[in-house]
Amino acid sequence: MKQRTIVVVVASLAVILVAAVLLEPTQTVSGRIAGDTFLAGRPSRYWAKQLQGGPSASADALAILEKSGAEAIPVLSEIYQQSPGEARSELRWTALELLAKKSPLPAAAQSTMLRALGDPDPHVRSVAIAAVPKAGVPAEDVVPKLKELLRGEHSVVAARALSEYRAAAASALPELVAAMHDTKLPTEARWNAARTIGKIGPKAVSTVPDLIDEMDDPADTLREHAAEAIGDIGPVAAELGVPALRKALTDHYVKVRRDSVRSLGYIGADARPAAEDMLLLLKDPEALVREAAEKALKIVAPELLPKETKPADKK
Repeated sequence: MKQRTIVVVVASLAVILVAAVLLEPTQTVSGRIAGDTFLAGRPSRYWAKQLQGGPSASADALAILEKSGAEAIPVLSEIYQQSPGEARSELRWTALELLAKKSPLPAAAQSTMLRALGDPDPHVRSVAIAAVPKAGVPAEDVVPKLKELLRGEHSVVAARALSEYRAAAASALPELVAAMHDTKLPTEARWNAARTIGKIGPKAVSTVPDLIDEMDDPADTLREHAAEAIGDIGPVAAELGVPALRKALTDHYVKVRRDSVRSLGYIGADARPAAEDMLLLLKDPEALVREAAEKALKIVAPELLPKETKPADKK
């Protein structure tokens, strides 16, 4: 009987201890037992709970996690990793957004970002795609993954992420060209692919014929960004790019005219054959085109500018 009483007492104490751990508001003991990383004396599971609490608790936790420096990084990584399931998807993308603000991230946190590219929730994936360049994830680690995402539901955000890697994203040029030409994709995805090609710079010179092809597309925004991309590639695009941009100076869409003349300015002296046509845009009905034409002519052929718009002589 005595032994049975002892067993009952021990069992009761164990239940009380477990209940105390589970109900502990700061979750300090359970966090210690689980090996959580701590911030401000609280484990990562506490911060996760606060982020999912009421408006006041959530706002306070966000403020602390945002203001905390590098010490918050492992906590945020754990919050992402310890929050599986659809019900906790908002918690995962919140953790990723906070991580991206603490760039550059150490290798362990960069791995969390890369892992999130395959998250089951589409919005979490989208947040991760946008965050990887800001987080300092090296191009060699992420560009291959972003290339795979260019033809799916995340094509726009993947193209924009690639654009932030600039020349380091040159290996994605075949996929970007394919996306730009793919009429089954939304127009926004196609013009973002064109824009990103330009951001790669001179390494994208081989794509100039592809960009020129899109300057006849019925979508105004695609023509606009194809023209912009030729200029971003720079003087190496002059041979084929200048004739195409010169032709586009009379496009009916105002931003195509603006970006075409601006791109001729980016190309520089090699755009001199288009100077007379550029001069006509000084009388364009749209102010943004006139301003772009004046700036471009100051680079390409300043001697053609009317006296009142010529750059002041240097003393």
